[in-house]
Amino acid sequence: MKDTDNKRPSPVREAADRFGTVVRRGAGRLYPASLLCCAGFLPGFLLVWLGVASWQFWISLLGGALGGLLGGQVLGGMFDTVFRILRGDRTPWRQSYAAAWKQNWKDALLPGALAGGFLGLWAWVIRELPQMVNVPVTVWLCMAVGWCFALGLFTYVFAQLVLVSLPFGRLMKNAAFFFMGFLPQTLAATLLQSVYWAAVLFFLPYTLPVVLVTGFWLPAALAAAIIYPALDQVFHLEEAAGADHGAA
Repeated sequence: MKDTDNKRPSPVREAADRFGTVVRRGAGRLYPASLLCCAGFLPGFLLVWLGVASWQFWISLLGGALGGLLGGQVLGGMFDTVFRILRGDRTPWRQSYAAAWKQNWKDALLPGALAGGFLGLWAWVIRELPQMVNVPVTVWLCMAVGWCFALGLFTYVFAQLVLVSLPFGRLMKNAAFFFMGFLPQTLAATLLQSVYWAAVLFFLPYTLPVVLVTGFWLPAALAAAIIYPALDQVFHLEEAAGADHGAA
């Protein structure tokens, strides 16, 4: 007779359990971090939108990059909040958020600028393509693949940024390895985030109330719940968290 009591839950069930844990443990911490994330992304979003609306490529590109300097800070704070909840850290949110900001702000500048610049470029091209004649389906496919690749890559970049101290080159190299080495988790996290943000952006301004409620915490928590085992396998996060709790 097989021992069914020791059967390990499926990866989907485990990810769902982790997501539920984040929501149960950290609702009071997720929401303020999400609001700060929304506020931090607003300048970059407006600059990108200005470039798209005025058909000025350089405004979208430069505006996205400049906005990303601040956006990277608050996105790092968002991921730091989620991972602290997953690891059972009970440090008061204001204290932990301020510490994370102080520790990571320099490291978040370049990734934030690159991610913001890509977003500005991508948004401008998406606005431009419908004005062209006979755009091949492959071009639209490349835009979708490019978005998914960038989203998955920078998810790993910012997840690493708040968990370990590495130079930018190592962050990007590791992100690429994570992306391909844990492809099922990457695709799941990327798909969920893509669907969420596509729905939010496509139905603006009607989705503004949704953004105020779920904002950045929902996609960040979903992505973290999915990719956490991959990060733990490489960086031994659970062992580190256990050692920290033991020392406390």
